[in-house]
Amino acid sequence: MKKTICLLLAALMLLALAACGSAKQESASETPAAETAAEWTREGYFQDENENVLSVTWMDDIDEPGWYVGVALGDFWGGCTFTQEGSTLRGDLNAWDESAEPFLVTLSEEGADGLLLTVDGGESYHFTPFEVPTATIFVNINIEGWGMIGYEEGETVPELDPEWPFQSAVLNLPEPAVYTFAAAPTAGNLFVKWTKDGDDFSTEPVVTVLLKESADYVAVFEEDPDWQNPVMNFVGEYQCERAHATVECFGNEDAWITIEWGGSAWELARWDIVGRLDTDTLTIEYANCTKSIVTYDDSGEVVSQEPEYEDGSGSIVFNNDGTFTWHEDQSANGYDMVFEWVPVSEE
Repeated sequence: MKKTICLLLAALMLLALAACGSAKQESASETPAAETAAEWTREGYFQDENENVLSVTWMDDIDEPGWYVGVALGDFWGGCTFTQEGSTLRGDLNAWDESAEPFLVTLSEEGADGLLLTVDGGESYHFTPFEVPTATIFVNINIEGWGMIGYEEGETVPELDPEWPFQSAVLNLPEPAVYTFAAAPTAGNLFVKWTKDGDDFSTEPVVTVLLKESADYVAVFEEDPDWQNPVMNFVGEYQCERAHATVECFGNEDAWITIEWGGSAWELARWDIVGRLDTDTLTIEYANCTKSIVTYDDSGEVVSQEPEYEDGSGSIVFNNDGTFTWHEDQSANGYDMVFEWVPVSEE
């Protein structure tokens, strides 16, 4: 059985409610709309030999009553209300996501109680009825402070992705099971301990636990008093011809760089760049940079600041000689600019 089977089935039902609005679930024999589609007889939960999961439920919705089909095929989740075509149900499993490519499938009855799911131009999946286990063990995993967590069934150590950090999770289990939890701090923080129901549990960031009762596990983090944003080594003012740059720290590990190029006494171009410094290469690869045109009046007050674009990209490389090289992907000049550090005067 998949480690997340209970969570998976719950998610399929939540997806149904989100896709179909405020829906009321009724059996096919109790709804007038179901009587017009009496030839479709199978509903409930189904599973194939690879533990993929499918649910078929009658949804009595004001706008779109019909059979809701939810599917979990490997890492893919999808579903929505299907249209009955003859003795089959047909629909787009990606209909709930307007930005996704259509995933058209046909569902038909197979054998005495099974279902056949056929993907347009793809594979077919054979499902048989599946009884949903009733969860009796409820485990919450959370954090205190700044960090991330992960979990895996068994003794496999979870992989933690800083780009997509998990900070809370819920496990609903029908029976006791072994799980491995992992915790890692974000930059500028330290892992302290795991607690269970408020009591100290372990000072190891990775723990393997037999979950046999409902409990709350919390990964505790605290600020690192010795932490320094690595950008601190490059904070200051820089100059290149008529362009001026300011390098500042942003949070525990990011840089905020402002570059201004004066076109005249009344107008300049301004780039606002936020990025993370790679401490091995001393490079900042950035995206979503905003370039604005700032205009002033005769007294030096800002009259307007109009964005020219907000999706600028490029890189900044800090050199050993106290300079940094700026490469702008949108550069109209076609060459990189080298900025020299400007010493701070006594004034």
